[in-house]
Amino acid sequence: MRSSMDNDLHASFRVDLDDVRSLEISYSRARPDKAHLAVEYVGGRVRVFVVDRHLIEGLLGALEHGETGET
Repeated sequence: MRSSMDNDLHASFRVDLDDVRSLEISYSRARPDKAHLAVEYVGGRVRVFVVDRHLIEGLLGALEHGETGET
């Protein structure tokens, strides 16, 4: 169970997708435990994040199995 401090912390890091122009995920078997997530923001700023492969696999699994919460 999350505390209110955890909720406040996560809220401060929330990103509005309206501020994002594009997302790109790249994965290489040369580095099988990591993937790169490139985010281009409106205005041209680009950030690249190194993310755990299991995060990406979980997201893809949810999308493929219709577990996105959309109706």
